[in-house]
Amino acid sequence: MLNFYMIKIALKFLLAFALCYWLFTSGKLDFSLVTKSFQQGYLWLLGIAFFISHLLLNAYRFRGLLIAKSKEKISFSKVFSFDAVGSFFSVILPGAVAGDVIRFFYYKNLSKKLPPPTIASVILLDRFMGLLGLMSLGTFVCLFQLDTIKSINPALLSLVYTNIFLMLASASFIVIVFSDLIPQESFLIKILSYLQRWPKLASTFSELLLLRISLGDLFKSLILSILSQTVTIACFWALASPFIPSSVTFLNLFTIIPIGFIGASLPIAPAGLGVGHLFFESLFNMLHVDHGASLYNLFFIVNVVICLLGFFPYMMIKNELKNEVVEVAV
Repeated sequence: MLNFYMIKIALKFLLAFALCYWLFTSGKLDFSLVTKSFQQGYLWLLGIAFFISHLLLNAYRFRGLLIAKSKEKISFSKVFSFDAVGSFFSVILPGAVAGDVIRFFYYKNLSKKLPPPTIASVILLDRFMGLLGLMSLGTFVCLFQLDTIKSINPALLSLVYTNIFLMLASASFIVIVFSDLIPQESFLIKILSYLQRWPKLASTFSELLLLRISLGDLFKSLILSILSQTVTIACFWALASPFIPSSVTFLNLFTIIPIGFIGASLPIAPAGLGVGHLFFESLFNMLHVDHGASLYNLFFIVNVVICLLGFFPYMMIKNELKNEVVEVAV
């Protein structure tokens, strides 16, 4: 079984490096841009500061959801440490799901008021809140510059419509599944009756639906998510702005970055290696900007370097991690 997982990981790494090699040999991925960007030292410091702020806001958001459910004090430093370990594994293993599995095995013994099914539900909710914040931010900014978007490239409107659809879909899912707005019993009965042919799936959904969060707490989480995504895009802009034509503004990036981040987070390659580069190459072309893969590569490096620092809290608390985590995370 373990050999199968190792082969699967190896194939994903092979695909990621193959994509990077193709982008490099075709002239789309220019590593010299990294050296040039280092000459803008203050922008790198600014980008790193933005990215760390993004991680802090994410940890604060997740802590808020845990407190909303447990109604007890939870250490922010412990939440940030656990999230850092999850980010570390998300970088070295393909996809953000691996990091979420690691986080689950750390958090499941955090409090007696937070049983494992609740922790799993909160992690899932937190992931959807991140998506909702990203899509809401992209939709809000794009709606205020529709005329500009049309003048740049009418094809960009398809990305705006995708943002709106994903925002509405994620918001509907959160309200229906996790909020206290809809009576749990009637909704649960309908879901279970529909899934009665698949007992394991029905059991999973019933555990997820045990989580009820007030609309007020969900709104606070959404605000934190929007702030987190804003500083992430600001990080991207700080690193890439010296190499982006003046005709493309910071606000224009909101049309492409949300979709690009979703593409980079697909569980295909670690930290979006290759896949994210390919997505951003195509997306920046829609803004009439070349070397989009090279621009994403600057953000990719900061993402990987900062997340790899999660190795240190992992070493300090690794005894809390069960041996089964690695196999499950793969």
